[in-house]
Amino acid sequence: MADYPGHRHCPCVACRAAPAAKQALANPGRRASGIRILKDPTSNAALIEKYDAVPYEGQSNALSHPDTMAAVARLHGLEPPPIARCRVLEVGCSEGANLLPMAATLPEAMFVGCDLSPRAIDAASRAVADLGLSNVILHRADLRELPATLGEFDYIIAHGVYSWVPAPVRDALFDLASRCLSRNGLMFVSYNTYPGCHVRRAAWEIMHLHIDAIEGAAARLDAARVLCKALGEPAMTQIDSDAALRGEFLRLARQSDSALCHDDLAQPNDPVYFRDFVAHAERHGLQFLAEAKLSMMSDAGVAPGIRQLLAGMDRLSREQYLDFARLRRFRSSLLCRARTGADFALRPDRLANLLVCASSGVVRAAAEGKLAQLTAASSPGIPDPNQAADANALLRWLVEIFPRTPPVSEVREWHRERLEKQPRGTPPPPSVEALLLEACISGVVEAHVWTPALVCDAGERPLASPVARWQARNGEQITNLRHETLTLKDVSARRLLALLDGTRTRDTLAKASSEALAGGLPGDGLIAGADLDDYLNQFAKHALLLR
Repeated sequence: MADYPGHRHCPCVACRAAPAAKQALANPGRRASGIRILKDPTSNAALIEKYDAVPYEGQSNALSHPDTMAAVARLHGLEPPPIARCRVLEVGCSEGANLLPMAATLPEAMFVGCDLSPRAIDAASRAVADLGLSNVILHRADLRELPATLGEFDYIIAHGVYSWVPAPVRDALFDLASRCLSRNGLMFVSYNTYPGCHVRRAAWEIMHLHIDAIEGAAARLDAARVLCKALGEPAMTQIDSDAALRGEFLRLARQSDSALCHDDLAQPNDPVYFRDFVAHAERHGLQFLAEAKLSMMSDAGVAPGIRQLLAGMDRLSREQYLDFARLRRFRSSLLCRARTGADFALRPDRLANLLVCASSGVVRAAAEGKLAQLTAASSPGIPDPNQAADANALLRWLVEIFPRTPPVSEVREWHRERLEKQPRGTPPPPSVEALLLEACISGVVEAHVWTPALVCDAGERPLASPVARWQARNGEQITNLRHETLTLKDVSARRLLALLDGTRTRDTLAKASSEALAGGLPGDGLIAGADLDDYLNQFAKHALLLR
């Protein structure tokens, strides 16, 4: 793009782009010749074609698990349906990466999934058959066409749907929930939000201007990525106001084809302000309960003036202004049926009958030797040094026993024994429930209503979850029993994981590893002795093994 007099001093990104950017702008790729009739990108036919051309790479989302939803609801004073025999609907289930692991760990619950893509539902159906799941029903349908006989659901999941469908479908989504959500049921909805998405939208629009006339999904993605890399480069004339947009281009350039196609280049892609999302839900008899991730509702780290402003607000206004303060770009919200007079206040005593564990982020920090820095920043609501030390000791204990998820009654007993060892005159700390609630709000501890049948010790005949064994045979993405997605690149580790069906001793597993290498199968080396023990211990620590 040659400069012309009017643009010699223009501060826009394109006019100050590095040479690579100008080349990308000048040669964006093969474009359609003549007049091209563009189909409506929001039509069902166009969406199906897009998902067939670039399959959506789904994964588990622990925030959408009924266990997470139920725990957050209990903390806010709502008594949700028990999850052991609940009914779950996932709208936009794709190939079942989120739905099927839940079904495998809750065999007495019923799981229903729907998706527009025939290819995705076919893949999900094959996975159901491979895993032998009898508690899953799949529908290939527009959510507006789901049968009226679906019945009630205790938990409804709409991850990656709300912002990425036309307005009539958003209405249909909430109408479905208003008809099908059980009395104390919960709905999980993720969506893009303003004001943070204003910067993202600028990048999206620039990409669309660059690629929309290019033929072929692969060519469009390649052109978008080249442009993003170019516009993300530092330039001699870079100004401070570029930083956010340039950073967004760098992020986009690193996205996978799936994320770039189905999130950032999706049409439609309509972020909303939180208040407008809440108003839309209320028009359908639904009410905002909380964020699925409690720490997203915390004001930790915001400026004192902002915190003072937030203190005088009702809870919904506070959430909107937190979005302003944090430039929030994405939310994962929980909705319930509208209730008159409900305040949904967090109270420590509501933890009494729950279970707790350290968050995975804390466990990773401990493994990297960074737990001290993390705990120093995780107790903004506990200014007293003695109380902070008490909270840190509690957190370290939860890290030591991870992935075990003890009931709060056990935590209370551990805490009592610890206090008995303290010197006389030590000021009494807050209650265990108060410490745990502060830790949950900080994001270093998780609350649960249920725990899977996992083990912390591999034993002589290790047993991995059926889902993990099946996934290990098919790729690098593994869902653990905490409903988290792990990336396991080590071929030998995946081969070992696939063998853990509970019938093989450690000696048998070592022999199988040796035979696999001798037979020419790919791998990273012989797994035996201490190496085998290390692999199995890591599998247990990452919540992959069953009892």
